[in-house]
Amino acid sequence: MLIGAIVLGLLAVLLMRTYIGTGGSSGVATAAIAPRSTPVVVASSDLPPAAAIDKTKLKLIDWPADSVPAGSFRSLAAIPADRGLMLPMVAGEPLLAGRMTGGTARPGIAPRIADGMRAATVRVTDVTGTGGFILPGARVDVLITQAATQSNTPFNDVLFENVRVIAVNQDANEAKDKPEVAQTVTIEITPVQSQKLALAQTVGTVSLVLRNPANAASGPITTVHVSDLRASPATSSADHAPRRILHVSRREPVATARTSVEIVRGVDRATYQIARSQ
Repeated sequence: MLIGAIVLGLLAVLLMRTYIGTGGSSGVATAAIAPRSTPVVVASSDLPPAAAIDKTKLKLIDWPADSVPAGSFRSLAAIPADRGLMLPMVAGEPLLAGRMTGGTARPGIAPRIADGMRAATVRVTDVTGTGGFILPGARVDVLITQAATQSNTPFNDVLFENVRVIAVNQDANEAKDKPEVAQTVTIEITPVQSQKLALAQTVGTVSLVLRNPANAASGPITTVHVSDLRASPATSSADHAPRRILHVSRREPVATARTSVEIVRGVDRATYQIARSQ
């Protein structure tokens, strides 16, 4: 009996090793190791903002269940039909409810305006618009140049600093990377700033200057007059050689012989002595 038990034990060990070697338990091990997944709606191609959602450009993919983005959708049928995109999407990016317009909101730039802010448009040219290098999402400073009036000499001043560009012409796609000469630029400013901008466009020329988005610090704001256009020694590009100052002397008039002038007013005569000068 002892010998039989030993033989049966050896057979059981051999059968188990054979079962494991042929991958019989690989399915169980894989199921224990592989993470669970769930379907998530993603973009099948790049999608521009301010556009209605086209379900034909979306697809379902398996996403790890423990890292599903908040606000994502599990099926195409769960996406409301009256929504639009607030921000651009790239292929493979999950569609999130927080990046969609409201239930009754029409697609456009309005849902992208921050709380308490306004969107105002500035008419620009190839010069005042920085040669077309201002793109949606850029940061700019707004300047005003006013011509000479009866009470003021020409001057240039800074209206606003570090404001965000929402759209260029009618394009709000922040993924755009090619410069284009624009006719209008829409910026995001406060209500009071929008009033100042509207007034500034009636009294002078408004221009935009591009700034580095990483440079959020505000610089000194200085009003520049015509008298400030001459380069000072600190800002001149010359070789700092002593300047030659030219003095123009004015010759004072020298009195010479006098001339008599007689003026007749009706029957009255008056004679005046006027000194001639040279």
